[in-house]
Amino acid sequence: MAARRTIVLNKGSELSLADVVAAATREDMRASLHEDAKAYMTSLRKAAEEQLGADPNRRVYGLNTGFGSNFRDYVSPERLRQLQRNLIVSHCANTGAPAPREIVRATMLLRARSLAEGQSIIRPLVVETLLELLNADIIPAVPAHGSVSASGDLAPLSHIAAVLIGEGFILLGAKGRAAFGAETVETARYLREAQRHGLPGFAPVTLEMKEGLALNNGCQYSAAWALLATARMRTLIETAALTTALGVQAMVGMGRPFRADLHALRPHPGAQEIAAWIWDLLAGYAFRNASADDRVAFDGEIQDPYNLRCAPQVLGACLDLIKRSEKTLLCEANSVTDNPIDLNISASSYRLDEITSGGHFHGMPVAVDAYGLLQAAGIMARLSNMRCARYVDARRNKGLGPQVRGEAPDVTESGLLIAEYTTAGLCNEIWGLAMPSHLMSMSTDSGQEDHVSMAANVAMRAYQAAERLAEVLAIELAYASQAMITRSQNDGLVTRVLDQSLGGQTPAPSQASWGGRQRTIAFEKAWRMSLSAAELAPSRLTAPAIAAIRQAFPPLERDRELSKGLMDLADRVLSGEIADATGYSFARH
Repeated sequence: MAARRTIVLNKGSELSLADVVAAATREDMRASLHEDAKAYMTSLRKAAEEQLGADPNRRVYGLNTGFGSNFRDYVSPERLRQLQRNLIVSHCANTGAPAPREIVRATMLLRARSLAEGQSIIRPLVVETLLELLNADIIPAVPAHGSVSASGDLAPLSHIAAVLIGEGFILLGAKGRAAFGAETVETARYLREAQRHGLPGFAPVTLEMKEGLALNNGCQYSAAWALLATARMRTLIETAALTTALGVQAMVGMGRPFRADLHALRPHPGAQEIAAWIWDLLAGYAFRNASADDRVAFDGEIQDPYNLRCAPQVLGACLDLIKRSEKTLLCEANSVTDNPIDLNISASSYRLDEITSGGHFHGMPVAVDAYGLLQAAGIMARLSNMRCARYVDARRNKGLGPQVRGEAPDVTESGLLIAEYTTAGLCNEIWGLAMPSHLMSMSTDSGQEDHVSMAANVAMRAYQAAERLAEVLAIELAYASQAMITRSQNDGLVTRVLDQSLGGQTPAPSQASWGGRQRTIAFEKAWRMSLSAAELAPSRLTAPAIAAIRQAFPPLERDRELSKGLMDLADRVLSGEIADATGYSFARH
């Protein structure tokens, strides 16, 4: 069992991607607010209250005024609590089915981290209650659609804040659904009946000056989608390197396009890293470092198709996009994003003039790099689709036969024929998700908010695209697994196919093994041309991955329904199980 992950929020502390994933997916994760952060927040809040109290006629946006286009409206001290409550409930306006549980959990941690920095003029109690809900797995129900991500994700964050104040709806887990007979329940009813059902409760917060505004200004909802999409894409790019290495072997391709000295001559970081991964995964493969002459002697070809030999350049660009996304989004995760922001750093020198209206709630940085993830998903899906198209093509798959069914397939069976169609449909769906919404701003709030980011729409689609990409890669892995078993069942097929293509002139095979024989140049080509299926077996690192693939999707012996196995395999791809099965440490590069 994994150790409990503990996250302590403090001024200057930083969340990692692993922290966000843990908060999203692990109920045993615990988060708390550091005592130093509590003291700092309390001191600045008290200073602001004292100075406003000393000057009742002072107007400070967000503290004693209305919001957005209502900024000119003064609100008296006795009505500030009502103002904050009304702000939250009036902004609960998203639509659609609830966002996934993991998205809301990540959003809660990200919002708490921003507020814990202490520049939002709120009490520690607000952050502590938010973390209490997260730790107890009391998760607000957030309708997924409707945010424009400037001034932040107002509606989604308001749906979360509503639960803090005892309103809104709670998204129930399995036990809660059994107790209440529904997916969601009104917070008020939950609090009345939680104890009777053995569920955790909490004490709702009565929001005071600035606290509702602090809770719903920021792009943590968009950032949560994008960060979890980034984590998915980090896993999928590793799997794409694995599918490439398997494709090279299944198609009896060349390993030299992945050598480090080649990529040192065009040193794009992503390409170099991807090439290193694939080169390492090919260790022990017969043609890992074969020359052009060796290749011509084997099959009469000198170059592999782009989907194999250009994989470092293509996937490398995707890796660069994913890494840029992670850097940008972790910057966002560790930032103060509400409005106005308190620029004071000490209660002893506090000045209300330092409370400043800015634009940190604008989601364009999130949108731009979430879109990078969509680009990467679309590129990776097409590369995988092209390899699947080659797997099923008996003219180009070097002896695997029609639909990877071998030399003399049963004419009544289709094998994996339709799975290649599925990759085409999935690939097209990913392209459809890649709408550049961040280029299509629509003014809101009577024109006051005249440029918005639409980051939530981009980030949601990046998250969805990663799911579709996992399915594409799963299908390619199924093809690779089937190709390997087809070769093992048709020992000598490669030699016979090449013999026919070269006019029946295949030399007699050497009796020596690949391993350490003394050989002469005269016999070199004859020996290479007659490699057996055993000598073309998977490399040391890819063999356990194939075993893991076959646990989810056993090799086809006869036609069967494919969907369940492919979906099981896609889940294992998305979780990282298939890439991890290699035992290879991608992270060390």
